[in-house]
Amino acid sequence: MARQLRPRVLAAGFGIYFAIIGIASWQFAQGLSAAWYPADITRWIYTTYMLVAAIFLVGLAGLGLSIRASFSRQIREVDARLGAVVRQSSQEALPPPLPEPQSNLRDTVDRDIDELLESLSEVEANASREAQAMDANPSAGGRSSGGDEDDTKIGSKRQRLMQRRKFLGRYLIGPGVIASLILGLSGVMLPGADGFAQFNHRLNTALILGIGYSWVGVGWYVALTVYGLVGGGAGGRKR
Repeated sequence: MARQLRPRVLAAGFGIYFAIIGIASWQFAQGLSAAWYPADITRWIYTTYMLVAAIFLVGLAGLGLSIRASFSRQIREVDARLGAVVRQSSQEALPPPLPEPQSNLRDTVDRDIDELLESLSEVEANASREAQAMDANPSAGGRSSGGDEDDTKIGSKRQRLMQRRKFLGRYLIGPGVIASLILGLSGVMLPGADGFAQFNHRLNTALILGIGYSWVGVGWYVALTVYGLVGGGAGGRKR
């Protein structure tokens, strides 16, 4: 089976990616002798970054709520199925009702003898019918374990759903932190687009290039996060 994409693995992999992007952008900007991005372009870029990051955070929150609601709905359905199975099993396991006490001992003994004779006749008839059914369909006797197997599958499904819902926050926190960082840096640099960003043009260029190339990684981060939550990899958890 496929291995599960754990949150720490995704965070480590994309952390290395963002670090490489940041270092490469900084090294490239150190060789510039003049500003690459004038004040009006700088202002437009950081405004765009802020809007995209804000929309991304809202969408990520909506995605998390939608996935959590889906998991909760599936868990309720599984619980309902388990409850129905338990009620059916308890009803089948109930013992027959006890006979009501009679004041007349003689009548009780006579009735018990009659019932015993009737029971023997019914047992003989049932045994004859079962023997005929077995002769007609020999494979019918192997169906008794199907209920236990269904119970096991339902229980395993519920455990997987509970595990996914539990790790929902750990999966989504990584893309959320990256988007929040982009939003914060853009908000800090936007007011200084005319002065600070032009005076520190190397830092400005490194931030613009680093954030721009980071959006590719953010997109893949979200895609693999969703796959880790609802995709096939979630079934390969170690035991």
